[in-house]
Amino acid sequence: MKNLVLSLLFCVPVMAQMTSFKSEGETLVWERTFPADNANIVALLEGQPNLKVNSFMDNVYKGTGNEIKNTCDGGSGLTKNDCKFDFIILVNPDHYVVKVKNMKVLEKFGPMQTRTVANRFERYYMDGSKVKADDRAATDLGCMENFLDSVFSTGITSSGGALTSN
Repeated sequence: MKNLVLSLLFCVPVMAQMTSFKSEGETLVWERTFPADNANIVALLEGQPNLKVNSFMDNVYKGTGNEIKNTCDGGSGLTKNDCKFDFIILVNPDHYVVKVKNMKVLEKFGPMQTRTVANRFERYYMDGSKVKADDRAATDLGCMENFLDSVFSTGITSSGGALTSN
């Protein structure tokens, strides 16, 4: 009985975290490792016109995403708004890691939605220093997970060989 209780205590937190969202202090962070052989990050970033690289050094790209249109299906009305965030991409030979921080939802208010307010994701999806686990938060974060996967995943790889034709 004691073993059963202990195993449940350790399994439940693991099962509750189904997305790549986690808390770092009181900040909500999305971090994902993508497998890729010599990933062409430049092509990935050029394919997303609202992603801007601010700096590049030693295989680390730092940048921002501004007014990114959320294309995920499902989730609450909040996930239908545009968003903005900061990102870091660490490139390794066989994979790359994307870390997204400072995520904000760009909500439109007022007559004809002329006033835009940038609200931090933590306002909606964190409770102190913990990621919320209620149904709405789980659905919305799952939706955002799929959206961020589509923004940062690539099937494009660069090979060392030259292209030739016969």
